[in-house]
Amino acid sequence: MSSGNAQLDGGRFLADINQKDSKMGALFQRIITAINTLASNVAASPVGQTAAPPPPDSISVKSSGEMVHVSITHNVPIQRGIQYFTEVSNSPSFSQPIVIDHGASRTSHPFPLPTQDDGGTLHTWYFRSYAQYHGSPASAKTVYGGASNPVAVTLSGSTKMTLLPSAGSGTASPTGFQGGQGLGSFTTRPAQGPKRNLTAS
Repeated sequence: MSSGNAQLDGGRFLADINQKDSKMGALFQRIITAINTLASNVAASPVGQTAAPPPPDSISVKSSGEMVHVSITHNVPIQRGIQYFTEVSNSPSFSQPIVIDHGASRTSHPFPLPTQDDGGTLHTWYFRSYAQYHGSPASAKTVYGGASNPVAVTLSGSTKMTLLPSAGSGTASPTGFQGGQGLGSFTTRPAQGPKRNLTAS
């Protein structure tokens, strides 16, 4: 299916080449077609950035003990190469979420989460999911229970563990505070590290 992205087009330049040398024009047309086909096959755009996919319709969460299973419903037209992500957080604002990469699957493998933090306080877990193409930004987020009324999930086990802070995903900041980006909003990210001390010794 077409993602509605712009295609590479030789335009008047290709027309000028065809007038001067039809064989050269045919070669350039084949190259242009190959580039457009490759972009379509990898869910990217040969011109600019691919449009984000529509958000998932809904997300279902099932838990038993300390095991959690997430399933995403996404019935809109989509393109091959789509990727799915679920974020888990103790905060309904998802300020520093743990990112779970489903790949192409809309149903995650069951995964464990601790019931309590290190001090024995019961965790409340919130879930949201989104989709992304390799060449696009992430879709809007679909929150379990709805963005205005997220459902908190508590578990029934004995594990006490405060999770390590999220380091984010893709080209998002390694601080973990740029949630909802999946593969990242930018194609590249510069090296991250402490700022240099420019004070003269």
